[in-house]
Amino acid sequence: MKSVASRQQVGEYVARQATLRSRDFGGLKAGSDGIEFSQDYVRKGRGIGCFITPEKRFYFMKQRLVSSSVLSGLATVLFLSMVGCSSTNTAPIESSKGPTSKTVGHQLDNTIVSVISNANVGGTLGTMINKQMDRQASELKSKLKEAKVMRFEEGILITIDSRILFEEDSHRLQSTNGMLKDLARILKKYDYTSAFIEGHTDNVGEDIYNQSLTEQRALEVENYLIHKGINDSRMKTKGYGERQPIASNDSENGRQLNRRIEIAIFASEELRLTTTPQDSTYTALKQ
Repeated sequence: MKSVASRQQVGEYVARQATLRSRDFGGLKAGSDGIEFSQDYVRKGRGIGCFITPEKRFYFMKQRLVSSSVLSGLATVLFLSMVGCSSTNTAPIESSKGPTSKTVGHQLDNTIVSVISNANVGGTLGTMINKQMDRQASELKSKLKEAKVMRFEEGILITIDSRILFEEDSHRLQSTNGMLKDLARILKKYDYTSAFIEGHTDNVGEDIYNQSLTEQRALEVENYLIHKGINDSRMKTKGYGERQPIASNDSENGRQLNRRIEIAIFASEELRLTTTPQDSTYTALKQ
């Protein structure tokens, strides 16, 4: 049951409030039902003439409390929204020259892997291609002993340490190119295959320099193979600079692994379009 204040209690409360306010502002006096701002208080620019009852005062205090709560809530929502936006950015800005935590290794979105995957045929023809790729991979492993040769789906992935082919910071092939000579011979034997040549490096140095270096190295390998009789229509090249590491650049060993040439060998478009046993390419593939 709520208690009801008497008129006397209200008057006493008003008098106390007026006394307290007068200490700070002056020009206030207690009335029977509330606090009145005097005209002197108004002339001093401290307020407007009005009469505030205790009930009104409590109402104003409640309104201020509600307003403060609303503003606090809006500020919290805004802060959480900003945090949410920053955490959902697709790619944080990070220095390419310092330690990196991004995933390394051959991913499905890496071009060299995608090229082989996109060349898959499947079916009977795909089975025949796989058998021939097994033979070709076996020969490559036998001759390219310093390279890493790996069968992948209906293709072959070759990784060569850049030190074997190039001097440091150079795109000129070293005079001893026995590995590329053997590669040219095998590509010439299996002439229904195509090759995609990629250049990669570590994150030491300027981005633009690394990009140019890897492009030139990939082209240098292609030019050598053309010189050895491989039709240029069978090959494509691309340099990726430091963008596709297979190891961490935080150590010298990791950086050395990233300095590489990668070559994807896969079925040529002519072979993939073969549909009947009457096609000469299809017949050659069966032999």
